[in-house]
Amino acid sequence: MAAAKSQAMTGLGIVIGMKATAAATTYTDIGEPTDITPPQQMDDEIEVTHFNSPGGVKEFIGGLTDPGECTFTINYIPGGPTETLILGAKSERRPRGFQLIWPNGVKWTFDLLIRGFQPTAPLNDRLTAEITGRVSGSIVITPAPGGN
Repeated sequence: MAAAKSQAMTGLGIVIGMKATAAATTYTDIGEPTDITPPQQMDDEIEVTHFNSPGGVKEFIGGLTDPGECTFTINYIPGGPTETLILGAKSERRPRGFQLIWPNGVKWTFDLLIRGFQPTAPLNDRLTAEITGRVSGSIVITPAPGGN
């Protein structure tokens, strides 16, 4: 039997988009993204240990799900359209529609509250900015067109 070929992929081709306004129906691409750490959904744990817990070992059940934070880095263009889009969303202090399209076409859609914008200006390298946001509500995952 032949070994299965890996289906691993790189991040090349990821598209990050944000709605320009709360009422927008389309997404504006985030310019020149170079890195993204998507949200990690994490469930709260609720301790339910009682006097008769088997073996005197703590017991837990799942609680509410924290949809997590999303952090991404861009090539920073001071005064550029991506800076304007991000800082505009940050100044409103309300979540905006956000999407992440993976290289295989799978799409994650969620609302993101922009909390941080951190430009970096090294002496002998490109300008970058790191954007941090908190996901508000559920993450909707849409399969790739054609089922990839």
